[in-house]
Amino acid sequence: MGLSINYYIAPPGYALERFLDDCAAAGATGVGLTERALEEVALPDLKRMLDERGLAVSSVNSAGFFLWGDAARAQRQVAINAALIEAAAVLCAGTLVTIGGGLGDLGTERPGDLARARRAVDAALPELCAAAEARGVRLGLETMHPIRIPTKSTVNTLTQAEALCGAHPGLGFILDVFHSWWDPDLEPVLARSIARLTLVQLSGVAQPRDPALLPARCPLSQGCVDTTELLRLLAQCGYGGPYEFELFAHELAGASVADAIRRAVDDFAALAAA
Repeated sequence: MGLSINYYIAPPGYALERFLDDCAAAGATGVGLTERALEEVALPDLKRMLDERGLAVSSVNSAGFFLWGDAARAQRQVAINAALIEAAAVLCAGTLVTIGGGLGDLGTERPGDLARARRAVDAALPELCAAAEARGVRLGLETMHPIRIPTKSTVNTLTQAEALCGAHPGLGFILDVFHSWWDPDLEPVLARSIARLTLVQLSGVAQPRDPALLPARCPLSQGCVDTTELLRLLAQCGYGGPYEFELFAHELAGASVADAIRRAVDDFAALAAA
């Protein structure tokens, strides 16, 4: 098994080519690409740069965001989604990460909006699925911790994602360990629906004891997640897809990007071999 690295780890101004060099030097097998990465380099040049370094694309991030109440912003999102589908197709990405959108996207929130938002995501998925299928792109619906309901997603449990996958042929789901490691249905969902799992995003999860502080991503060898046991479970269920390390630039804690990537690759190899 190899490890892919998501470009979210690179701070603004950190050149994409430098990031790709860091990944190749560390022995990473692929990368996850963001909108910022796609804006920096034209797709043909990016494909060439990836091929020269032997790097696959595990994910393109992130389409979806179906809940915009502002008509102009919703139309802009349609254009963004189309561009991301095209990028995922050209780069042969394993997954186009798909995020439902948060309650705040609706504008003024009212009681009952959560149920309405979830119905809206369900209703919007067929059009995006059809557009992705036409270009040979696999969508991976990302489940997010309930604390992200206001800002990012109303799809919050793996059981929700599994049900949506069952309702929409061709739709897959993502396991982001940071968001879903705690989910009590993790094991049964993986056992039932491993064929729909398109990507596993890994990180350590640091949970401060101070209730005023939120959980944070950290190196794979730290935090409260038993990554070795999770890797065993995934192998037992028959998962053969990519693993991607996702740490955001503000979580580097003083480490350089190159050192953080190298540590992630080394940690993953040690945890997978344990």
